[in-house]
Amino acid sequence: MVKVTVAGGSNGLGRIIARAIAAAGKHEVSVLSRQGKETDPKDYIPVLVVDYSSPESIADVLRSNGTEVVISTIGILFEDTHQAQMNLIEGAEKSGTVKRFAPSEFAYDYLAAKEGGYPRQVPGLEGYKGNIYKIAAFKKLQSTNMESTRFIIGFLMDYYGTPAELPPVLHLVVVLDIENNKAALPVTGDDKVTLTHSETIGKFVAASLDLKEWPEKSWIFGDTLTWREALGFVESTRKIKFDVHLDSIDDLKESKITELPGNIPKYELVGKPFFDGMMSLWSLGFAWGWYDLTSYNKSEKTLNEVFPELETLTFKSFMERCFGEEAK
Repeated sequence: MVKVTVAGGSNGLGRIIARAIAAAGKHEVSVLSRQGKETDPKDYIPVLVVDYSSPESIADVLRSNGTEVVISTIGILFEDTHQAQMNLIEGAEKSGTVKRFAPSEFAYDYLAAKEGGYPRQVPGLEGYKGNIYKIAAFKKLQSTNMESTRFIIGFLMDYYGTPAELPPVLHLVVVLDIENNKAALPVTGDDKVTLTHSETIGKFVAASLDLKEWPEKSWIFGDTLTWREALGFVESTRKIKFDVHLDSIDDLKESKITELPGNIPKYELVGKPFFDGMMSLWSLGFAWGWYDLTSYNKSEKTLNEVFPELETLTFKSFMERCFGEEAK
């Protein structure tokens, strides 16, 4: 048994992962939070209050808890959260107790994508450095004595369960607007994407704690299918036809993307230009295959292969769970 601490584990994907570790019953789990807010009482997961601006304070908290493994799920979008994770890495190393550290990744392979020219700059995202921050964290980890791994999952399946099941993160409408029966398919919609549900992620992250050695990359494959196939499952399950639009590569490069009604209320958070830029960048990533994990992992062993006894949730099963006859 080891002591695991999930940074950002009081909500979002981190909470799902912390719960999965607790449910497995093999390791002792706690979460880091800026505030001493309680998790759900039925979780029985301790909350450790931390000051992310101080590596020394972080080290003290982790050392006092006896933390041996840190899993970061901090949402890395801007400079403040990036610096928080960099301080977390420094604090973990200074603690003297932390032997393993998983940075906040949970998407595509950022290093491989950078070598392949993705992401590219698009209007609305001037100054956005999300991918640069991810790579910087990994390089910082390489300079430490801690073992590390990057959890690579493709794209989060949870976005497509609304309104039946809300995602653990901010609800964004990406490609398929299920509540408003509208689709904005990248190019032809025939490119594949690996969609992985948070439940699947949590199970495999928890299982990975039992490995004697962590690989540099921990691949978690949910369900790989084309966007048209995903749309077909949605339409057949909900028994309704979507208004389908195709966005070209040229338009996406200019952040000209089909507007999905479900996103309009979100514009007040970051502004429409930033939002359109982010959605366009994701659609370019879909079209260029960076979210299709099967397209560029040809030889590395996946956690699915290491733990074949763990089931993964397919997109079809998720749609049936959310919108099928038994869900009504």
